Parts: sequence; C-alpha cells; structure tokens
Amino acid sequence: GKIIEELKPDEAYVDAADVLEQRFGMHIQECLTVKARIISEHRADMTYVIVSAASVIAKVERDREIEEVKHRYSDCGTGYMADGKTIMFLRRLLEEFGDYPSCVRKSWEPAKRIKGEFRVKQRTIF
Repeated sequence: GKIIEELKPDEAYVDAADVLEQRFGMHIQECLTVKARIISEHRADMTYVIVSAASVIAKVERDREIEEVKHRYSDCGTGYMADGKTIMFLRRLLEEFGDYPSCVRKSWEPAKRIKGEFRVKQRTIF
C-alpha cells in the first residue's frame, strides 16, 4: 500500500495473498487514500512482467537485508519459518535481549508464537 500511495499510479498489479483474489484487491483499495485500480490475481508474477520484475527486486532486497542481519547479529538462516536455524535465531534473540530488535517483524506469526513460549518459560523460571 505504501508504494501505491507514494507513486499514485492509475492502476497497480498485485499477486493476491488471499484465496479470494478480488477480496485481496479490495482490501488494498480500502487502505489507500489515493484512487488506483487494483488488479489482484493469483500468480500475477506469471502473467504480468511488471509483477515478475517487482518480485525479483523484492527478493534481491530481502537477501541483502538478511545478509545485514547475519552480519549484525549472527547467522539467522534464511528468515523463513520452515528453517530451523531461523527459529533458533529468534529464540536466541529473546534469550539475549529479552525482546526482538527492529529487524524482526513482530507481527509475524512464528515470532509471536516463539515470544509467547519465551514468556511462559520465563514465568516458570521465576
């Protein structure tokens, strides 16, 4: 949404992250203060070159951010929840700092779950 707000396009193409493509597009549109037609489809990166290009750019930027986190904190794995190294990294951050630093998206479900487990563990220790 932030990019659409900043660029103010007449239309924006998005890869639907909802089982209902139109609902995902409507949700984005509801959050906007600018008027833009939202084209929301599953696998939009396979249909629209512009979405494919945005996907590649996003992956390159994400990989760059992961490398920066590794340099600053330690090996965090891939940053995906299926990666055991990432899960151990989240636990280690909580044990070391008591909370997550800004590099962790606190709304991410695995991060919330692990933090909940950490709190329960802390209460049983004291």
